[in-house]
Amino acid sequence: MLRNFTFFGAPVGLFFTMDKYLLAGSWLDSGMFMQNVMIAAQCYGVASCAQQAWCEYGGIVHEVLNIPENQMLLSGMALGYEDLSAEENKLRTERAAAQEFSIYHRD
Repeated sequence: MLRNFTFFGAPVGLFFTMDKYLLAGSWLDSGMFMQNVMIAAQCYGVASCAQQAWCEYGGIVHEVLNIPENQMLLSGMALGYEDLSAEENKLRTERAAAQEFSIYHRD
C-alpha cells in the first residue's frame, strides 16, 4: 500500500482533478479520459496504474500541489516501465463472469 505514495517507483506521477460542482456524468467522462491516457501509454510501451489511494490524502495533495479548492482529487496515476518482478505486479484478483452482473435481452 505504501508504494502507492512513491508511484511504485515510476518516473512519472499524474493527478486527475475535476470541478466540484460537476454532476455524476462528469465522473464517467473523467474515468474515460483516464482510461484513454492508460491505453495511449500502453501503445508506447509504458505501463500505468490508476491510484485511488491518493484520494485518502486529498487535502495534503491539494496543499502541496496548490490545487484550487474548487477542484476535487479523483485519482493519481503512475506511469513507467513495468517491473514484472515487483510484488504488486504479481497480484491477480478474481473476476466475476459477465453473466453474474449482466442481464441479456433478446428479441
